[in-house]
Amino acid sequence: MKYLSIAVFLATMPSLAMAHEGHGGVGLFHHLMDLAPAIALVAIVALIYWKRSK
Repeated sequence: MKYLSIAVFLATMPSLAMAHEGHGGVGLFHHLMDLAPAIALVAIVALIYWKRSK
């Protein structure tokens, strides 16, 4: 559980960045839509690795 909370914190850290106006991004992190596929891929790979290590 300790590692899961660290992983969640690190995954959400980019959303703390302030966006300048004009991008129309989601929330405060204006490049979320650019990085969403990469974030999803890392999450899927981490889930598969976690399931196999048990």
